[in-house]
Amino acid sequence: MRAVVQDYRAWRALGPGGLPQTPFGWSVTTVLRVLARDTLSVAGDPAPSHDGWTLPDRGERPAMAPYPIPHRQLDQIPGADMIDAVVAHVEAVGREPGNSLARSRFERHHDAVVVDDPGTAWSRRSAGEIAHVHPGQGSLHVVAAPGDVATILGCGWGERHPLAGRSLLGLPDGYLFLYAPRDASELDTVARIVARVVATAR
Repeated sequence: MRAVVQDYRAWRALGPGGLPQTPFGWSVTTVLRVLARDTLSVAGDPAPSHDGWTLPDRGERPAMAPYPIPHRQLDQIPGADMIDAVVAHVEAVGREPGNSLARSRFERHHDAVVVDDPGTAWSRRSAGEIAHVHPGQGSLHVVAAPGDVATILGCGWGERHPLAGRSLLGLPDGYLFLYAPRDASELDTVARIVARVVATAR
């Protein structure tokens, strides 16, 4: 019983996500853990896009919480100024022509960038939602093109959501977690990835 209580408290400490922070929400995410996939595997994915889009190597990945919802990193969390910069950048992208900001249908607690006229199967599956920030840590979820998943994962910038591609939840196969940027250079790369997912969603 003590282990159950500790697990529940550890889950609540991650903050709000797509489930209510109640014993019911914890029970749901606990059941969903059996459906979780290998978040780093690109087996069966298309080869990387051949249009010259590349990324630098990020280096060591952060530790991740074991829960599919909310999907969060546990370390390598930047300071408040960097988190604010990530949030400001994504909000600015949401105000660009052809995009809008709307409450995330996946996270349900904050806004996401929505492509107003999604033109691909994966962006239509997410109803145009293409990126949102987790304000408490500066990490993001994005919906990437199938040909970009291997590049983003292979260079260490993120991983798949544990439930990506599971038809029950409607998450696209390229629903990725981007690790929080630790400095200005990494913020530039994250901004490039966000620009890429928006462009390919159209």
